Order: sequence, then structure tokens, then C-alpha cells
Amino acid sequence: LTEKKRGGQIFLAPSLSNDGNRIAFLSNGNQKRGELFIDLWLADARTGKRIKRLVESTLNPNFEELRLLYSQSSFSNSGRMLAFTAQREGKDVMYLMDVAKTKVTARIDLHSVDAIWSPVWSPDDRQIAFSGTRGGITDIYVVDVDGKNLRQLTNDEYGDMQPAWSPDGKQIAFATDRGPETNLALLKFAKWRIAVIDVQSAAIEVLPGQDGLNLNPAWSPDGRQVAFVSDRTGIPNIFLFDFNDRKHYQLTNVLGGVS
Repeated sequence: LTEKKRGGQIFLAPSLSNDGNRIAFLSNGNQKRGELFIDLWLADARTGKRIKRLVESTLNPNFEELRLLYSQSSFSNSGRMLAFTAQREGKDVMYLMDVAKTKVTARIDLHSVDAIWSPVWSPDDRQIAFSGTRGGITDIYVVDVDGKNLRQLTNDEYGDMQPAWSPDGKQIAFATDRGPETNLALLKFAKWRIAVIDVQSAAIEVLPGQDGLNLNPAWSPDGRQVAFVSDRTGIPNIFLFDFNDRKHYQLTNVLGGVS
């Protein structure tokens, strides 16, 4: 997906636009141009050519640090906007950027949340779900795109990360360490599993039949399946859970692993 004519040895946290034409990702660039640090870039997803650098973190005090390992950016469903998180004055902030203009249109400061991870747009582009940490505990939150009406969907001592909104807007899939093997009193935690929460009722279902470590859920366009990365065979590959037959299917079988 990405070519290296512009340089760069590190490529992290890719996010694909809904039409499949553009990809946002974290990467360094050409050393001769002084692009030594990891910034947020936009590329043509069909040719791999870098279109432009969206965020230059090294010279902008608003972006002291981009969340490199655990937080992808997210295109709005219209493809016009991009949501991402960065550190400002030592605290996580969510930014909304007009991609065409490379202009931040909103800065959402959530003072009740210590850290913000993995923002994702609702199907109508009116809300953003994200994983937020407060007091050392990570839960799933939802907020309006204007920064109002912050709502905490999960509220317990389990870890909840990597939300993915269903196409109909009624459910959010996420990765969690909740499960029968988890015993908080003994500090014993299960490996991460994929769960689904109902946005209105907050009812949670952990998908059955999961082994190994399971991460990064993504919905099919019709909402009937959820794909995710699992190492249940010893090597991380992409698996799919079908809600109709309640079965798991392995989609890839690569020796090097998928991340």
C-alpha cells in the first residue's frame, strides 16, 4: 500500500477511507528533508504515493506526541474528516481535521479522561467512540463531534480498547480482558477477547469460542461478521466471526504474522 520513494522505515497504525482511495498512517520520511520523526501522513491507497504530511509533530506544540502503538486515526464515513489523538501540554487531546485543507477544525479536550485511544466515527458521523483511561482503568466512551455529551459505555475494572462501530450504529465491537479466566482479586487476567456492546442498553456479549489473544475488531459492511487478529494457532492471523452461524473462520495463514 505504501511505497518508499519518500523514504521511511517505520509504518504504523494504518487507517483506510471508506472508498478505499486514501490511507492515513504514522511514519517517518526522507532523512535529507529532515523528516526524521514519526508524523501523520496521507497516501493514495491504490498507488502507495504519499500525498502530504497531515501533522508535523516535531515543530508544533499542539502535537507533542502522536500515539504510536495503540491508537489509529479514523476517517469519517464521508471521508472528509480525520479524527486522531495527540498529546498537548502533557495530556491527551482528540483532534478533528479537514483532510483536504489539512486544517484542524476541532480540538476536544476531555478533562475527565486521562488518555484517549483509537477514536472511531459513528455511521452518521455525529459521534465518536474511543477508548479512554481514567484512574488507570480503560473503558469505552462516546462523545458528540462538538465535544459535548460525553458518555461512558463500559464502567468496570476490566480493560476495554479498540472500539469499532457497527454499520447500523447499534453496537460497538471492542477488545477486552473480561472473561471467566479473569480474577481481579488475584490479579489474574484473561487474554484479550472480542466483545460487542449495545450502545443503548450497554449490554455486553463476549463472542464465544475464542482462544489466544484477539485484537482489532472490524465489521463487515452488512454487519453480519466481525473480523479480528488472533494468535490462537500460535501465529497472529485474521479470523472472522459470523453472527448467523456463530462460527469462527480463519481468513489468512501467513507465517510472519499479521498485526
